[in-house]
Amino acid sequence: MAPQSNIYTQTVPLGDALDKLLGALDTARAADGQNRLPQPVSCPTQAADGRVLSEFVIAAADVPPSPLAAAKGYALRAADTYTADSNNPALLQAGKNCFAVRPGEILPPGCDAVALPVHAAVDGKGGVSITAPMLPWLHVRRAGADMAAGETLFPRNHTLRPADMGALLAAGITEVQVWDRLQLHLAAVADPAPTPEKNGPAVTAAADGIIPALAALAQDIDCHVQTAPCLPADAGVVRDFLQSALKAGAHALLLCATGDDALTAVRDLMEREGRIVAPDIGLLPGAPAMTAVYEGRPVFCLPCSPAGSLTAFDALVAPALLLMSRRPGLCYAKTLAGDADAAGKLTAELAASLPAHPGLDVFAPLALARVAEKTIAMPLRMGEGHKSAVRTQALAHITASGKGIALGSTVRARPLRPADSLYNTLFCAGGDDVALDLLADGLLRLPHAVHLVCAGADAADAVQALKNRHCHMAVLHMADDDKGGFNFAFVQQHWPEGKIALINLVIRQVGLVVPAGNPRGLKSVADIKNMKLRCVNRQAGSSTRMQFDALLRHAGMTPQDVPGYENEVESQLAVAAAVLTGKADCGPGVAAAARAVGLDFIPLAGERWDLAVPEAFREDPRVVSVESLLQKPEFKKRLEALGGYNTRLTGQKLELGVRLGA
Repeated sequence: MAPQSNIYTQTVPLGDALDKLLGALDTARAADGQNRLPQPVSCPTQAADGRVLSEFVIAAADVPPSPLAAAKGYALRAADTYTADSNNPALLQAGKNCFAVRPGEILPPGCDAVALPVHAAVDGKGGVSITAPMLPWLHVRRAGADMAAGETLFPRNHTLRPADMGALLAAGITEVQVWDRLQLHLAAVADPAPTPEKNGPAVTAAADGIIPALAALAQDIDCHVQTAPCLPADAGVVRDFLQSALKAGAHALLLCATGDDALTAVRDLMEREGRIVAPDIGLLPGAPAMTAVYEGRPVFCLPCSPAGSLTAFDALVAPALLLMSRRPGLCYAKTLAGDADAAGKLTAELAASLPAHPGLDVFAPLALARVAEKTIAMPLRMGEGHKSAVRTQALAHITASGKGIALGSTVRARPLRPADSLYNTLFCAGGDDVALDLLADGLLRLPHAVHLVCAGADAADAVQALKNRHCHMAVLHMADDDKGGFNFAFVQQHWPEGKIALINLVIRQVGLVVPAGNPRGLKSVADIKNMKLRCVNRQAGSSTRMQFDALLRHAGMTPQDVPGYENEVESQLAVAAAVLTGKADCGPGVAAAARAVGLDFIPLAGERWDLAVPEAFREDPRVVSVESLLQKPEFKKRLEALGGYNTRLTGQKLELGVRLGA
């Protein structure tokens, strides 16, 4: 086959990529007449749960095989009761022309009806008086009424369920013809080659975590999976793997490329010996993803990142494999193409907007929780790591041609966890601090674990989220004045009618992050001006920035007195990183961030971090768990061990006028 161009300038939409792949497979089958899809095999009915029938099934016997009583009563011949009524009952003899029966019993010969006890009177001497006429087959299951011999029970390509197995066995079918399980062979292609000299353990560790996860997803859709050790980024080695897989009967092949060299090796091989169908599929996360055909089999090449590979498998690989396995009923290709009525989706109200990315199919990760009487979807940061994949509770699909979804709008999402997780998830708006990470960890250790999801937001947006009932609580740390008051005035300003309780999380020390050992001997913000030190700053609107500005005012300083005041970063760790790498001599921050990278910290002020909770939510079991945990001495000790945290108010419901204190 002539080499194809290696220049790929345009992404292929997800729906088009799937259609092109299926079309290319059809073309390959037509070219050589070989059917490379799974073929029919025999399967014992008792082991056929979840298997797909390759032929329609006909009942071999009547079900039930004989007339059965459908109710408790007396089996009899209907004609013997045609003239019966309460004044002139039909007199029958037990054991001769009238028989006591229970539901499911075979009717005695000659009987064609069952009289209920309410229409029968027993004289105690063997006589039975029937006080109402019976029609033929009244309260009787006729032979073959459920399934008749020769009746078609199930069509071709039907996926068998436990109830279906019971029906087959009852109808005398002990063996069925099903499609063989699709054989998927799976391997990672490492970039660089997996050797200790080239950081092989780090490369293979990533693949070792992803490959089993992908194998489990394939097994969930009834594929038989074979995995191989991590392959080096060499086209010849990749070719050997593919050839070995084909000889072993593989119907499809899946590769995970860890970098550009690995992706190039796969592409080079497909250009020379196969056919690239979609060189760059527009998925977010999930790029770069590629599909090809090799000797009539589909080859999927996915990124070797947790969130990206799992999303690409879900969106691209699974629909193709399900169609190849003759499982259209399970295929959610339409769901992934934006079908709003597709099964398996739930409706939720968005707590933050979801942007579109023209030309890319976006699978936005969401957390889901029940807040008051609404299901709320909280967009999560779209990461590529394992933690991002673990935290994702649902996926919302925005098509390549779709528009973004605004805050407060309804979104349809496919849940990835059981429905009861809605009631075990707690949403918290605002704030980003290790104290919240510790709170989340503590909640997961409870006998009835609670999953805390924190969405970063400024204080005003956090209070607005409370008003919108998009979260259960909000983290606030806004100074009310210069005398140690916090949060009450801010809540009153932004939600005067709200009935809010402030529960203290911690008092956090704010100060200056400096190099290890504090070589310049900093003691106050005034030293920044006096020593002409380079500073890094937090972004405008952050509480650390506000505290820093207040310290400057108290020292009689202006931003112009601080070299680097305009150099803003958006996290505590970013401040620490700037000092660690020598880009700055100091910066406003917290002790935990400084300690995390081996720096020193000069405490200068305290700020009170409170949890703002609507009074209506305080009886929610999830909120009760938070308040209970905050009051535990063990939790307070863990907070204090971080350094820079004071727990003297932790867990207390605060009243207006409470100050930081000593």
